[in-house]
Amino acid sequence: MSGTAAEVFARRAAPGAALAGEAGAIAAACHAMAARFHRGGRLLAFGAGGAATDAQHVAVEFVHPVIVGKRALPALSLTGDVATLTGICAGPGFDDAFAHQVRCFGGPGDIAFGISPDGRCGSVLRAMEAARGLGMLTVALAGGDGGALPGAVDHLVTVPSTDPRVVKEVHVTAYHLLWELVHVFLEQPGVLGEEVLA
Repeated sequence: MSGTAAEVFARRAAPGAALAGEAGAIAAACHAMAARFHRGGRLLAFGAGGAATDAQHVAVEFVHPVIVGKRALPALSLTGDVATLTGICAGPGFDDAFAHQVRCFGGPGDIAFGISPDGRCGSVLRAMEAARGLGMLTVALAGGDGGALPGAVDHLVTVPSTDPRVVKEVHVTAYHLLWELVHVFLEQPGVLGEEVLA
């Protein structure tokens, strides 16, 4: 039994440690996100399946910070409105579930935040394409080799695991880091750059 428990922990060790190796990428994403928030931008979060609940978690972290004294930031999950989702899926289809909403709600000053455990979710990819077309900042969390997301988004954090449970667990840590560092940058506006503050 202890061997089995050891294997369960071992599957999580390397992907968790790899997140520390992504420190530069995470900091760059947070800096870019903070600049958008500073200028009044909003975050639109989305993902399918289990990632849909992660998108909702991301949105509530920004809108209703659990840490006293942190400011609320405008964020919306595109996964929570069942009528809208099923309406879009009945028409254009599921791959357009988030892209349609991005085109309706997003603008050039906003942030598209997509989550795809394998980087191959059609609805997330299409939403990122729509976001880039609008001039939005695109940030994504993926697993494995990142699937189709490398090169398709401005900032990508990838968990090097093919186990969806491990990917999801590390994603939770990653988006908590993103939230925290965005606030660090917003609390030190001088680091955002003169062009942002002007």
